[in-house]
Amino acid sequence: MHVSISAKAILVLAGVAISGVFTTSSQAAWTGSSDDTSLDLSVEGFRSDEILGQVGQPVSNDGLLQLAFADDVTQAVVKQIQRGASECSRLEVVYRLDCLQRVFSQASGATGRKPDYSTVNSELRKLSRTLKGIVGKNQDRKAPKAKLGNKSYRAVSKAALREVNKLASKAIEETATKLLRSAGNSQKRKVHYTRIANAVNSTKKILRS
Repeated sequence: MHVSISAKAILVLAGVAISGVFTTSSQAAWTGSSDDTSLDLSVEGFRSDEILGQVGQPVSNDGLLQLAFADDVTQAVVKQIQRGASECSRLEVVYRLDCLQRVFSQASGATGRKPDYSTVNSELRKLSRTLKGIVGKNQDRKAPKAKLGNKSYRAVSKAALREVNKLASKAIEETATKLLRSAGNSQKRKVHYTRIANAVNSTKKILRS
């Protein structure tokens, strides 16, 4: 029996066959079930810049790294430092350094552990430990502790006060400088870190009173 197939029917059958080949190959590429290694449609078959951006353009993580920055977080850190330094200034000058080291320790917690504030958190904690160490080495153990609210503070020796405040001011300046430098080329990061660095550096004035 002779069967006649029209040209249109042949085209239809060819289209179905081709569609099936691509469907099978595509499924195999995602499921890994194909033995044909010449066709790779998996993620590994592409460069990262082709997946995340246009070919030939570098993919920047800068936007992702800046997601954690927020005016309210920066303001909380700045206010904590400014308010704390103002309270410390109410104490006699020999007690202010011990008060100030606690201020920086508490201010580091105001960052809320957001990724872009990790350097702030780290540097404020380091500064707090440095100031605490200076107080410990130069403490006047005969002087009574001063109280401010429900907190008490140690006095440094009056004989060593000038040198103590000099060391403390240097540590404060170095921390402010590190914060400014850590901003790098990111303008957004620089804005937030500069505000915090200025607040840190401003606390030196209560040590000169």
